[in-house]
Amino acid sequence: MKSLLYVVLPITLIVSSHLNASTEKLSPYEYVGYKQQKVDAQIGTFKVPENRNNPNSRELTLTYVKFPTTNKNPGKPIVYLSGGPGGSATSTAKRSRFELFMKLRAASDVILFDQRGTGLSNDLKSCKATSLDLKVPSDEQQLMAQTISDVKKCVIQWQSQNIDLDGYNTKQNAADLVDLAKALKTDKINLWGISYGSHLAFAAAKYHPEIINQMVLASLEGLNHTIKQPARVQTLIEKVSLMLKTDPATKNKYPNFIGDLTNVLNHLETSPQVVKTQDFRTKEPLIVGIGKIDMQFALSFIFLMDPKYLMQLPRIVTDMKNNQFAEIASYIAYIKGMSAEHTPMSLAMDAASGISKKRWSQVQEQAKTSLVGRTTNFPFPDINTALPVTDLGVDFRQELHSDILTLFVSGTLDGRTLYQSQVELAANFTNANMITVEGGGHNVFMTHPDISERVLEFFNGEKVQSHTITLDPIKFQ
Repeated sequence: MKSLLYVVLPITLIVSSHLNASTEKLSPYEYVGYKQQKVDAQIGTFKVPENRNNPNSRELTLTYVKFPTTNKNPGKPIVYLSGGPGGSATSTAKRSRFELFMKLRAASDVILFDQRGTGLSNDLKSCKATSLDLKVPSDEQQLMAQTISDVKKCVIQWQSQNIDLDGYNTKQNAADLVDLAKALKTDKINLWGISYGSHLAFAAAKYHPEIINQMVLASLEGLNHTIKQPARVQTLIEKVSLMLKTDPATKNKYPNFIGDLTNVLNHLETSPQVVKTQDFRTKEPLIVGIGKIDMQFALSFIFLMDPKYLMQLPRIVTDMKNNQFAEIASYIAYIKGMSAEHTPMSLAMDAASGISKKRWSQVQEQAKTSLVGRTTNFPFPDINTALPVTDLGVDFRQELHSDILTLFVSGTLDGRTLYQSQVELAANFTNANMITVEGGGHNVFMTHPDISERVLEFFNGEKVQSHTITLDPIKFQ
């Protein structure tokens, strides 16, 4: 039996949703894919309060693009929820996932919903961060202090623009889906999401289960999983080491991967490097400083995310062991460039979702022995106090138990939302099945054609049993 926690809606959100949402008619819209494919689509908007808990809140105009179905007897609309937070559905569909968006039209209308503060629904201005000197190796404490200082300055900028940051949280985002269903003139919607999109879907299923027909969710991020566990990233690194030791092609080439990686990180901690390299996109010459945390960022945000990057890691570690740092320096230059600005939606969403005291204690302790330290979550939760957002609290972070019909898709080599955590989350669903993608990473949907087929079957009302899809083994360089 469901707890009342999962079926009772906050009164402020119900009343505001009924009284304040307004919708405009759909208009013709030519959508252009990543290979210049043209799709006859439709575009629509609806208005919601920026902060439903503030009676004087300004209005936001949220935008969605509809790919009309090719099915004469379609199911409920499929609403795509991007990851991030901060990702845009209308942008995501322009990349390699475009074919899957097109394919799912055979089940029902496919809705590219740009969440508040993203894509076509964004009227917020990003804020420039302090430029990092590429030539200076990063220091964790200095970098955190600078980030917190930058965020405080950004908050002043955003508040001067009358942005209510407290309106940018996952509960408000989930309430937007109620208003989206009204705009689509449907009693229920199907949710299709990945990463933070699954976090949002879990919140919608918790607080607004009556609008959800079924869900397909990948690379799961639970309601208490905004801050990831370093120990589970370490487990993934150990799994990679075992793969190298048991593969005849690599067991002699990389006999001590973890030892080599540990020694490289220790060396960078005591003897940071400054090397000449080039931008791997523009080939522009660069001088880049590399400290221990720079390499840890590269592990967390590039090499452990997906197998196409993981396959390079043992070779790059060996290069660094031999004092060859030019290649890793090009990646680190890219990562440092990623921190050039702050976006209000993404910062506020993660800060509001927060972390329980128990989990935060676990994360701090685990970071002491994990080779990635705390970089998987940087700069959270340290910057939370710099943001004027309300923590969504213990009830929000209590993991969802649900009987909503759901299909999960999880990669065993996902270094962002770790596989073990995803399995634990899926176990709380009594009417769900999981496609395990052996060898799959974080961006898992397009790694095998069978995944797209099963997702389409599921949205067409067919039963998809739990099973494993095994990808070709990683060919480590």
